[in-house]
Amino acid sequence: MQTYHFDEIVVNNNGVVTLSGLPPLTKVAIVVTEPNSLDWQIRMKKLMQDVSENHPFAKMSREDILEHLRQTREEVYDELYGDRNVG
Repeated sequence: MQTYHFDEIVVNNNGVVTLSGLPPLTKVAIVVTEPNSLDWQIRMKKLMQDVSENHPFAKMSREDILEHLRQTREEVYDELYGDRNVG
């Protein structure tokens, strides 16, 4: 497998990509990257805002969250290791 890097923007308005200079019958895999990191920062902030507004823990107190996590931990432990406690 050979890797070629094309930095030129060669995508037309219809989303069609044109590459030139490759050997005939070459199979091509295209990886699309977003060069604007600011866009990712905005998306991440929006995701964090959505999670903080919609997550069930967002409306719970610290103590309620800890109690819920303890209960979940005990349920998971019982599912995984419950049969070992039988005397």
